Amino acid sequence: MRKTAIALLVLGLTAIMVSPTLTTSLLSEGFSYPAGNLAGNGGWTTFSGAGTDVQVVSGRAVGLGPNAIDDHAAFAIQPLTTKTYACFTVRIPAVVGAPKPIYFFALKDATVSNFVSRVYVLALPGGGWTFGLSHSSTSTTVGVVPWGSALSYDTDYTVAINYDPVAKSSAMWVNPVNEASTSVSIINTAIPANAMSTVALRQSASASTLPASPSYAGTADWGFSVDNLGVGTTFDDACASGPTPTNKSTWGELKTIYSH
Repeated sequence: MRKTAIALLVLGLTAIMVSPTLTTSLLSEGFSYPAGNLAGNGGWTTFSGAGTDVQVVSGRAVGLGPNAIDDHAAFAIQPLTTKTYACFTVRIPAVVGAPKPIYFFALKDATVSNFVSRVYVLALPGGGWTFGLSHSSTSTTVGVVPWGSALSYDTDYTVAINYDPVAKSSAMWVNPVNEASTSVSIINTAIPANAMSTVALRQSASASTLPASPSYAGTADWGFSVDNLGVGTTFDDACASGPTPTNKSTWGELKTIYSH
């Protein structure tokens, strides 16, 4: 049995080395930089706004709405027929009052304005807050889709999103096990497809324009703390290079076999 396990281990390692399916991770970021401005570290640069940059604090990217500067990091330009996924850990520090409805994370193309798959913090009408998602710009007639339950401040959540340029849709998962886990999605067919090439962290104190109903009114500025960011062409690649692998890897399975 031990010889069989060793043989399987060798075959598995060979498969890992030659497998083309392991090359679809577009970006992997752990924010292991000295304390201070995020811009200038890795591939991060500022692209919009003025004020205080997103800060690196204890190996996390920390932002606060009123600081206003936005940062982005580039990855390989994606074709208009390919989904792009992102996965990250995020914590929203507690605030007094209802948080303003603002997005803090998005995918975008090389411009400074074509944001898609935007992740929001939304105040719930009955109290509390949750994450929300828009496919692109919002207005008095184009809104967001909220996550299905209230969430807690000062708690780490794994958030995954995808952008589908063909369906003109975006999807979001919170603490998923895999892509089949519960998600919410939104479509906006009025928005042309864009070639994704950057991921953005956004600081803003200006509430987004949203439909009057349902109401996501809030007046409190808030911040975010992001870690373990991954971007890929599949859910598994984004989340494996981000917070945690969603499925057992071949390596993990082989170690299990070998230990027996």
